[in-house]
Amino acid sequence: MSINADYLVKFRKSSKLYKKSCKFFPNGVSHDIRNYLPFPVVTERCDGIYMYDVDGNKIIDLWMGHYANILGHGNSAQIKGLKKAANAGIHHGTLNRYQIEFAELVQSAVPEMEHMRICTSGTEATMYVTRVARAYTGRQVLVKAEGGWHGGNSVLSTGVVPPFEKEKHSIEGQLTVSVPYNDIEKTAETLNTYKNDIAAIIIEPMLGAGGGITASDGYLKLLREFCDKNGSLLIFDEVITGFRFRYGSIWPMLGVCPDMFTFGKASAGGMHIGIYGGRKDVMKTITKKKLFVGGGTYSCNPVSMCVGIETLKKLKSADYLSLNKAGDDFRGFLSDAVRGLPFPAYVTGFGSFFCVHFTDGYYGKITPAVIMKAGLKEREDLFKAAMLLNNVFTMHSGGAFSFKHLKTKTIESLKEAYTASFKLLT
Repeated sequence: MSINADYLVKFRKSSKLYKKSCKFFPNGVSHDIRNYLPFPVVTERCDGIYMYDVDGNKIIDLWMGHYANILGHGNSAQIKGLKKAANAGIHHGTLNRYQIEFAELVQSAVPEMEHMRICTSGTEATMYVTRVARAYTGRQVLVKAEGGWHGGNSVLSTGVVPPFEKEKHSIEGQLTVSVPYNDIEKTAETLNTYKNDIAAIIIEPMLGAGGGITASDGYLKLLREFCDKNGSLLIFDEVITGFRFRYGSIWPMLGVCPDMFTFGKASAGGMHIGIYGGRKDVMKTITKKKLFVGGGTYSCNPVSMCVGIETLKKLKSADYLSLNKAGDDFRGFLSDAVRGLPFPAYVTGFGSFFCVHFTDGYYGKITPAVIMKAGLKEREDLFKAAMLLNNVFTMHSGGAFSFKHLKTKTIESLKEAYTASFKLLT
């Protein structure tokens, strides 16, 4: 039987429920990344490193709630925080003691977050931080990386998917321009073209949806030096990288410190949260110019704050060195495995994060443009289905380890699943 035929047999109930879901939601989902061929697996519950679907399958999860559950599904910090929030009342709509305690923990982890605001998603955080940057500088141009995903706000929707060439997006005189990630020459050219009007450069220090590629030392230095000379702001969007590779920001690992940050996901143990902030003089613009950047009925709700508090307390003493080494070692295994395939494939990632990319040819340097223009979506979908047949859920044919994935038995099971799935493709 074929991969898709076997998939239909194994996930028969998911197929039926997905058809029902299509009656209510466009594409059957409320987040397009959750829809994949031949149809998405429908989950019933998640626990530890496992998801349990409606067909009774127990599947190792490498997605872990958009990479947010770094301590595992249903971990003790989540449970303790949820109990505390239930006793406190889940929605106050006021300044509450829990947001102050949470902010204190965030600032202790990232001292550069001199002032911050908390919202409910990464989309809000990136929207608000760029609004602050434009108001602070009095300029209207934003620069972002090709392939960079900063949430579903229209301000930063430029250069998310190919074609990338000279892609611009203008809203009422406010211009957003995308530049090729890690391409120093072309990026410098664009920066010089718009330099007098650039309010900020916003970048993921490691691209998530753009392929798991980390910014090079030279590229980050270019951005930092340009901002210092030009009076522009450098923003790191760390909704994925924050608290993923170390306790706090990734910047000490890369050697370049931004002016402003956004965080989310892992900082609050999978709860709905976005954080933005940084330099106090920049954030004071909110008060001075009475900016509309603080809405959100559920911002700082006790549920997110209480789970966030307990999560950060746990992460403060977590063994990130072991977590990142496990990811490094696993990427080494994957790199060896793809070299033996009869078709082109590349492995990317950083620390505990890893991706496998199937392309239409061999390329000397893997870039977001190569991944997103030359990537074979049909092969990726087929591989994801093969991995699910082998009881592993992947995203971008990879995923990220949580601290619960580090058992030798789990790693061996994952290696066996990848080996078997690669064989199914050949």
